[in-house]
Amino acid sequence: MKRLSVVLIAVIVMSALLSACGGSGTAAADPASAMKDAMQAVVDKNFDKLAELTCTAKRDQVKDTFNPATALGATGVDTAKILDAMTISLKDPTYTKVSEEGDKAVVQFKGTMSMKFDLEKFKVIMKEVLSAQGQTVTDAELDAGLAMIAGQLEQGQAVDQKIDMVKENGKWLMCPSN
Repeated sequence: MKRLSVVLIAVIVMSALLSACGGSGTAAADPASAMKDAMQAVVDKNFDKLAELTCTAKRDQVKDTFNPATALGATGVDTAKILDAMTISLKDPTYTKVSEEGDKAVVQFKGTMSMKFDLEKFKVIMKEVLSAQGQTVTDAELDAGLAMIAGQLEQGQAVDQKIDMVKENGKWLMCPSN
């Protein structure tokens, strides 16, 4: 059961990271549109694209933060299966340019981000992980743990953040200060 907790905590951490920052399409000509593209990449689970929409100075940090293999690799989780078993959504997103001066801008992103899991797919994944780690858990224990986590993630988390943006090579890119 201890390993189950570690994996579920990793999923929660990943969801928190997803809401902390925000991608698809080409880099936009204005900072608010660029931020919208970045958040679309998160919703699309296209974390490589998200890295492309990040400034050079922060690209490696964003790759590491949003790479499911990095976040969950030590747990034995097949990250492709986890990504397939989840849906990320944004409700009522707004992107407002707060300031722009030269090649720097700040965009405020507001919305509610939630994650939904296909519990049957996720249950199979968790059973594989636990079995590989020599852990045994009853179906009832697994169902209870997954239901609790899913309920929290599906409720959504309000996000209200100001994100630094920079213009590199004529394209606006997010460049989070934290």
